Amino acid sequence: MGPVEVRAFLTHLAVSPTVSASTQNQALNAIVFMYREVIRRDPGEFGEFDRTQ
Repeated sequence: MGPVEVRAFLTHLAVSPTVSASTQNQALNAIVFMYREVIRRDPGEFGEFDRTQ
């Protein structure tokens, strides 16, 4: 899962009417944790993605 897929996933969460902002934040934190602690790689920049309001 690269930056394009991460950005698409987080944007999908942002536009879903049943997802709260905290869910999107938790997903982002889980992805960063997976990269840093499990894969042992720098997650880098995911770029701009829509944020849940």
